[in-house]
Amino acid sequence: MKVTLLFSGLPHYLIALLNRLVSAHGIDISLIIPRERGMSLGEGIKLGDAENPYLFTIYYLEEFRGRLNKPYFRDLHATLSEISPHILVLGWPYIINYYFDTRARKIVKRKNISLVFREIPFMVAPKNRAMSYYRKYPVLNENLEVENPVGLKFYPWAIGLNQMRRKYYRLADATMIYASHGFDIHESFGLSREKIFLTYNSPDTETIALSRQKLLEQGVRASNPKRIFHLGRLVKWKRVDLLIEAVSQLSTKHKSIELYIIGAGPEEAKLKRLAEQNAPEGTIKFLGSIYDPEALAREIMASSIYVLAGMGGLSINEAMAYGKPVICSKCDGSEKDLVINGVNGLYFRDGDADDLASKIELLLNDPAGCQAMGEKSLRLIEEKINLATVTQEFVNCFEYLM
Repeated sequence: MKVTLLFSGLPHYLIALLNRLVSAHGIDISLIIPRERGMSLGEGIKLGDAENPYLFTIYYLEEFRGRLNKPYFRDLHATLSEISPHILVLGWPYIINYYFDTRARKIVKRKNISLVFREIPFMVAPKNRAMSYYRKYPVLNENLEVENPVGLKFYPWAIGLNQMRRKYYRLADATMIYASHGFDIHESFGLSREKIFLTYNSPDTETIALSRQKLLEQGVRASNPKRIFHLGRLVKWKRVDLLIEAVSQLSTKHKSIELYIIGAGPEEAKLKRLAEQNAPEGTIKFLGSIYDPEALAREIMASSIYVLAGMGGLSINEAMAYGKPVICSKCDGSEKDLVINGVNGLYFRDGDADDLASKIELLLNDPAGCQAMGEKSLRLIEEKINLATVTQEFVNCFEYLM
């Protein structure tokens, strides 16, 4: 079986997935990515992993701005003709210009290639509900800027986006979603349930499990029951400012509280100033990006609580794989499949620093309960959402199409 996937880059967490598709399931995987950094990649995303060899073939194509100013690959049709896969997997935003790419679509039809549309889905309105949905949940970029048109321009934009989605969903022979709420969205566009595959998403949980076990044997544990950590890029929509505000509130009552911020990004200088102005010296530490797996594992294992104050998703999986409880709010939708309120974590009101502080304090005041939540997080990863189960769902989709 030959499968070709289109990505805007190669984030490190995808390497393990693709390698497993090759090594564990014998699938011939090829990957098409931009020659330069992908136009739709968020700032600061780690790409590649020199320690893990690629078991798949990579094709580098020129990326350009196509229709609706969305990225696409130049001469994709020629590369597809050369590879001649059985299955093609692509997602947003490439699906838009693929719809208009008659040459690529002719190749796909002539060679009987099955098309899979892979979607988060995140900030996607159900069919015929675009106007009400985007009024309530506007499209935001990483700078928390609303990208919806305003005034009278909003109506044709919402209707046009809905119509465009109706067109490209029809192209798909199957779809992949990594959050369960996607079933309702895809079915609203007429896809049958049997053609929708819930893959979830996962970091390399096998490597994490080995690292965790190694550190446990070395006696590495949470060094402070009141140590909180953030893991992720320092961009506005991660709302690290909200987390700093909440921890600063709690520092007067909980003298030993600590916040370790793991990550880097354009907001770093501003966040450091905020921490200096509001929290006692030494309470909040910025560790920068940590790419060494063992060093990162040590910092997570030495912490007690993971907080995602804004948007994101995969960092929740990673924290849970290390056996940590999670406090979060509205993320990318995957949190609903990962965090069960009161079981392995807590939810706070979106954008509310006071409520976030109160949820953190609930765990600070109950170390035993906090540890029990972390154990349940780990169990959910081990039993339900991990590298093996995610890979298997990819395989289930491919076998269905074959």
